[in-house]
Amino acid sequence: MTLQQQLQGLIKATADGLEMKNKEQLQSIVLAVETINQRLEQSLPKKDFEIVGQLKKDLEEVNSNLQKNQIVIDNFIAEQGKRKTESKSFGDSWKDTIQKNIFSKKEEEIVKAVNNKEFSMTMDLKVADMTSGAHVTGDVVHSYNQRQGIVPSQNWNFRDILNTTSSPTGSFVTYRETATSGSISVQTEGQDKTAIDYSFTEVKTVSKYIAGLVTFSKQLMYHMPFLNGLLPRMLLRDFYKKENDYLYDTMIAAATGVATTPTVAAGGPANDVEEIIFWIANQRSADYNASYGVIDWADWAHLTKVGRNSSSTYALPISGQASPTGDFNIAGTPIKGASWADAGEFLLWDNDFVERVETESLRVEFSFENGTNFTKNLITARVECFEELNVLRPNAIIHGEFGGS
Repeated sequence: MTLQQQLQGLIKATADGLEMKNKEQLQSIVLAVETINQRLEQSLPKKDFEIVGQLKKDLEEVNSNLQKNQIVIDNFIAEQGKRKTESKSFGDSWKDTIQKNIFSKKEEEIVKAVNNKEFSMTMDLKVADMTSGAHVTGDVVHSYNQRQGIVPSQNWNFRDILNTTSSPTGSFVTYRETATSGSISVQTEGQDKTAIDYSFTEVKTVSKYIAGLVTFSKQLMYHMPFLNGLLPRMLLRDFYKKENDYLYDTMIAAATGVATTPTVAAGGPANDVEEIIFWIANQRSADYNASYGVIDWADWAHLTKVGRNSSSTYALPISGQASPTGDFNIAGTPIKGASWADAGEFLLWDNDFVERVETESLRVEFSFENGTNFTKNLITARVECFEELNVLRPNAIIHGEFGGS
């Protein structure tokens, strides 16, 4: 027996059941519906046959109503049999209603569904059109980005390329050679050897706090759950910006390396790249390494094109491709672009003679007991580092200014 025949038999049994008085017969109808429903679930998705489940509920409701109104229904059926004029019985009328309103409209879809598992059957319910947002009272449902659009960090930090030395006391002393008298010489036979004297000066480096804090309410922490993870990132970002500025300015202030170059007429530099080459030569002439050169991004743009002057045809002695951070080499020295560098200035140093002294390492802390935090339900987040820049040899640093050539 096909599924369609079973459904038609179910319709007939349902119509006949309205004229029955036997409770067990209606229950057998419900059982038949359940059997068909299970077969449908095994062959096709349940969502495609919600009508069958709804039919089961309708039959159960009919069963309940029949039990409550059995006497009325019995009398009605008996009265129908006494009519002299020909008319449809109550059961036949019900049967026609079911066939016309439910199954006749979906019969073709049900047959297709049996033969095609990809077929989808739907029941439509017409409602009034909702064509504007005025149908919503209050706010609409939002979806929230898991990322936040915060200000970016700088590409790299000065501390990344500096050596770091620990100072537990916060006061760090370096003895710097400052004066030499006498010399080393070739001894004349029978004569006294020459004498040489060295002098040292104590250089004291005292750590300073680079720090900042932010205070916010506990309520805000609950309203913005991402704040706990985001605030440390933001504090560290702004800390590094200040630290980069401080270390850069301190190194420039300490620089005593030779930054002068010959004039163009005397064979000196004709553009910015050539100026850097002369500064590197000055550094190496003083027996220091040219470890790094730092420039701002505007000067980086000038260096990576052919000369600064429109009339220049000079091919820059830049070796290798720029890295993702914009680094390239000039005469073997890495040149690094930085947003914290000053425009028109060039900083060159020997990394063996510059170091960052650290007494307390960088950390971010949260406190509920700062001032009136406890009584006002406030939280204070602090970022700090106890440190200082130690320059062992000032003449190991060259601070040059581009001549606009």
